[in-house]
Amino acid sequence: MGMTPRERFLTAIRGGEPDQMALTIWNNKLPGGDIDKQLLDLGVCVIVKSSVWKMEYQGVQVEYSDEKLSETHTRRTVTYHTGHGNLREVRILEPGTSWIREFLFKSPADYNALETIIESRAYLEDYGKFLDDDSRYGDHSVARPVSIHSPFHELIYEYMGMEAFSLELAMNPGRMHRLERSLKGDWNQRISLVVSSPAHYAIIEGNTDPRVVGPKMFRDHYFPFIQEACWQLHENKILAGAHLDSNNRELSGLFARTDIDIIESFTPPPDCEMSIREARKAWPGKALQVHFPSSIHFYGEDRLMAYCESLVKESEGIKAFAIGISEDVPDRGVKTLVPMYKYLKQFSMLTNKIPG
Repeated sequence: MGMTPRERFLTAIRGGEPDQMALTIWNNKLPGGDIDKQLLDLGVCVIVKSSVWKMEYQGVQVEYSDEKLSETHTRRTVTYHTGHGNLREVRILEPGTSWIREFLFKSPADYNALETIIESRAYLEDYGKFLDDDSRYGDHSVARPVSIHSPFHELIYEYMGMEAFSLELAMNPGRMHRLERSLKGDWNQRISLVVSSPAHYAIIEGNTDPRVVGPKMFRDHYFPFIQEACWQLHENKILAGAHLDSNNRELSGLFARTDIDIIESFTPPPDCEMSIREARKAWPGKALQVHFPSSIHFYGEDRLMAYCESLVKESEGIKAFAIGISEDVPDRGVKTLVPMYKYLKQFSMLTNKIPG
């Protein structure tokens, strides 16, 4: 009897060789309806984006206001009331994701209020929900905890934006490092809950853009957090991963020095710069969970089939390998996901060495 889709994926990320190519899709990338059933019938493992905690604010009042922009888009304004003033964030909510349009931090006058918000957050375990998500599709699913990032990453992408972060790091380095320490306390709470959780793996860094994060900043402000998280997770036999879905060549050597086990959402050409063979050479001991390039979905079924065949050939004999969809694709893949997975499965079954 062969492996289940869940077993194939877990075998691949643990460095083994499943009986067939491990095929994956994030649950928030499923198009819905009959297509979902067809994907499950093809043996695709659904990676369910979940969480192992609930978070509440203590001593800070949070006010939410939603404005419907369209059938699929909502503007959410969140106002935090603190003893040091009020801060406001605006997000655009879309199916499966959200985008910040107005960051909490707007000027140096906001430092005390932002520190208060960060330090007011308390986390409680929510392992029951995580286990429900882990079995949502039976033997076709694996739950994945929400990503955790180093404090500087969160300052750039969650609280300040790139421009304000850069200016404040140059003009107010002392306050920025104080914010980093506040976020370290918040980071400790979340890592501790993941370490004690029933998760198989956790993403503890990612979306690290070399145009923003140079080697020195990575070594000083990312590497220590990555290594500490890896050490803690490995103590509880949980794999650690990084979500690297962009151009990775410039930072590949630094990520190679970390104890990360999985490179998640790695995207080969034509969307990003490194090929699968280059990635395997750069990270010989790390599993590759590959995102099938989104642009290929634009070019019709003949191109789709040819790319699937070339990708399978390039991946032949590579261990610790899984492939699927973990980023947005055109039209949610309504016309392309089923043939894509069929071709990947068909071409991989024709090879004597199944990528794993």
